[in-house]
Amino acid sequence: MKFLHMLPAASIVLAAVAFGEEKVATPVVEEKASEQQQKNSVSNKQCAKDDKQCLKPIERIKVVGQRINPISQSSEGSYTLDQKLIEDYNFGNGNLNDLLGVLPGVQYGESAYQSGQVSNIKPPEVSIAGSYGQQSGYSIDGINNNSKLNTSNATADRNLLQDVVGHSQEVFINLQLLDEVTVYDSNIPAKYGQFSGGLVLAKTKNAEQKTQYGFSYRQTAGSFVEYQRFYAPTFSGDDTLPIPDFSKRDFSAYYSTPLNEQSGISTQLQMLESKESFDQLGTYRQQVQKNYNAMVKYHNHLTANDLLTTSLLYAPFDADYFDTNALNSDYNTTGGGLVVTGQWEANRDWGDFDSTLSWRNSTNNKETSSQRLLWAKAEGRNWGEYTDSSVSAEGGYGDIEKIQDTIAFSQDFVLNAIRHRWGYQQFNVGYKLEHQHTQFNRLEDSVIYNGVVISPDINCNGYTVDCVETRYHRPIAELEAELGRPFDFTNAEDVLLFDQNIAQTGQYFQRRQVSPQSNAEAKVNYLSLYIEDEIDWERLTAVVGLRYEYNDFFKNHTLSPRARLKFDLTEDATQAITLGINRYYQGDVASYKLNEAMTPMREEVRKVLNNRPGQWEAAKLTSGYGYEYKDTKTPYSDEITLAYRAQLLGGTLEAKWLNRKSKDSINRVKGFNETGQSVLFGGNDGSSEYERISLSWMANFDNQHVQFNLSHAVSKVDAATFDGKTQTINFDGSRSTLNFDYDDSELVFLRTLTADGNNRDALITRNDLGLERRDFNRPIVANLGWGGEWGAWRLSAAARYNGKQDIIYATNQFESYTEATTICNGCAPSKREYPLYIAGERPAFWLLSGSIKYSFDIFGKDKVVLSFDGENLLNKRTYQIAPKTTGLELGRRFWLGISYKH
Repeated sequence: MKFLHMLPAASIVLAAVAFGEEKVATPVVEEKASEQQQKNSVSNKQCAKDDKQCLKPIERIKVVGQRINPISQSSEGSYTLDQKLIEDYNFGNGNLNDLLGVLPGVQYGESAYQSGQVSNIKPPEVSIAGSYGQQSGYSIDGINNNSKLNTSNATADRNLLQDVVGHSQEVFINLQLLDEVTVYDSNIPAKYGQFSGGLVLAKTKNAEQKTQYGFSYRQTAGSFVEYQRFYAPTFSGDDTLPIPDFSKRDFSAYYSTPLNEQSGISTQLQMLESKESFDQLGTYRQQVQKNYNAMVKYHNHLTANDLLTTSLLYAPFDADYFDTNALNSDYNTTGGGLVVTGQWEANRDWGDFDSTLSWRNSTNNKETSSQRLLWAKAEGRNWGEYTDSSVSAEGGYGDIEKIQDTIAFSQDFVLNAIRHRWGYQQFNVGYKLEHQHTQFNRLEDSVIYNGVVISPDINCNGYTVDCVETRYHRPIAELEAELGRPFDFTNAEDVLLFDQNIAQTGQYFQRRQVSPQSNAEAKVNYLSLYIEDEIDWERLTAVVGLRYEYNDFFKNHTLSPRARLKFDLTEDATQAITLGINRYYQGDVASYKLNEAMTPMREEVRKVLNNRPGQWEAAKLTSGYGYEYKDTKTPYSDEITLAYRAQLLGGTLEAKWLNRKSKDSINRVKGFNETGQSVLFGGNDGSSEYERISLSWMANFDNQHVQFNLSHAVSKVDAATFDGKTQTINFDGSRSTLNFDYDDSELVFLRTLTADGNNRDALITRNDLGLERRDFNRPIVANLGWGGEWGAWRLSAAARYNGKQDIIYATNQFESYTEATTICNGCAPSKREYPLYIAGERPAFWLLSGSIKYSFDIFGKDKVVLSFDGENLLNKRTYQIAPKTTGLELGRRFWLGISYKH
């Protein structure tokens, strides 16, 4: 409706009908203003009483009707959720991603349904248009909120060697701060870039015309949750799987007031805290997570045509974790950050423009033990038996500090529409400059000990960390004195007595991988320009745009053509088709530059002479791999979309076909540089394809809303994207060796079921595990949502169906691998241990969530609201536990809350 200020009154009525508004009052014209006066008027901005630019009289047009439903009525592929819908679908932690799942084409990663998610306060990652979480764009009040510190590894494991568990978003914003959320899955305007997936735009609230304040408190706990237990055939029947004990609290407060007729200020504070007890190898211990949101926002109408807005958002995150299957594995992670923004919106005779300056700082840090040891599951080091693991794990991966600083300035110009005899034409142009500085600092050497050797006669020679000697409950001489003879190891009774007397079996490590203390940084500058030309001719609206981007890391000049078309099939605009052909370039390049700057790990071994381990020395393979990106192209996605929309039963029906082909995806090519060091070169041989068909209907009525959507999606990843085989098979086929200098944290076992019913274990990289996982590739997803308000009661519900899919389960177990070659002269044969994952099929399931709110007035106009928010109300299975394994699944759970509003 951007041209309404130039249309005659009768056209306004038609335009309102076209945009789905049911009731339109006859326009009230107080006095016809000149065209120049209409240009000077500013919509949605207050005029100061003494401002001479606030020209009167002007044409007043009053439109009475219902709010437009979430489905866009333009050629853009967007869905907008207002405050009412945000509040109705706030069932979980109250963060942004919890809300997005009600929209078509939005899918959650597997972590969203795991039992640990009930206590986790990080938002679950979501996929929009088949992309990974970090491939979509996130924005708060026009400021980019994407974290370049995150990698896809964070979705697979929480504790990593070369990384800190991150998230696709820099800060986690609470829903109570938001005025509206707009989600794009297709036909995204040329104004937006640096993503190859979808786009999420969050807009925070401004101060109202009257002073408002209030607070709210919500809580859930272990007693509010039902779990479902599942047991492996080998699980002991002497005990039952323990239920986690946790509590999670959500407190928020706000204050909003006008300072005068031109300005106002709003402040909000929110705290989300979770405490949960986990069974760590037979001992219950507590994990604690905290997330804060503090925001101050000030606006000032400098003139009738100028609005200044400044804001400060501080959202830190802190968590204390531990590995449940490893001793001495405590680690603390901190994240989140600070966003400072200044925005100037102005209206001039020639059009509107926005100028925005922002500074963002975020961190992703970890503090933990610097040594990770995979002991043999032997006497004295046998805690791995508790989880049926082949090893007993201990320790952590060392302290890491990751920092991102970003300064950005942008200007967007919307020129006045040009009236032609055949219709209207309007140009939008803009640019953005951004400087980003990211750092990866390993604060200490991190050592992974793998390849243990059991040696009852070992003398540790002063080594205390990576070697243990055999210990006995009673001295051997004392037992032999009681026997009256030395032990006879051909006698079964003597052997049994000797074994029962062992308190600890001697073992030592003869190899280790050291990731040295190091500092890496990446400074990347971005430049983007765009232009869009929108043409309205009778029933046709066509938008053609072009976006130019440049970053000085890849040093690629990219052009993104954007074109979309909308044609009204009927004169009253109740039916329309839209067509789009677009290209989106990936924006996350800082992580690649950090990889290139990191110091590779080094391999060390030691010999044993006379049962005494010697000093650590460089192995034959002295170092791991590095990264190099030369002549690497920027990955991109090409999109074709076709949609049909119709006004039906008071709402909007949409049938959409969407096809995305990702090209030039960066894959890793194994090789060597000029010095002979192993290098993973950045190639552009990767590709993937996503195709979706969806049917949606959404409607807003006087006191309620209804929405339904059904999506069928297929995602394919080309084989060239994968790292491929990690092993080279010998000529006799009996043993194998690694075909590259992988570090031990990079490799995992994936178990699949062969056609003859046997298990096949393949050693693959974590990169390939993520591609095999296809975390978001659910073929069929359906949503049904409803909400309404009747007097003091407000009710809402949402049902979600997830179709069956191929999936990969984590087992918390390890499998052994023996290399064919010896690691050093004089070294004993040894095995290396890697985590085990299982591929399987997850059945379909569906979940029902709902909310009940009751409000009553106190102290005149003040209001108190009592709330109940529940998830999985019918206690359905989510099939998160692999077949024939032991674990917990989340069942029914709910929150209770109270809020006060003035």
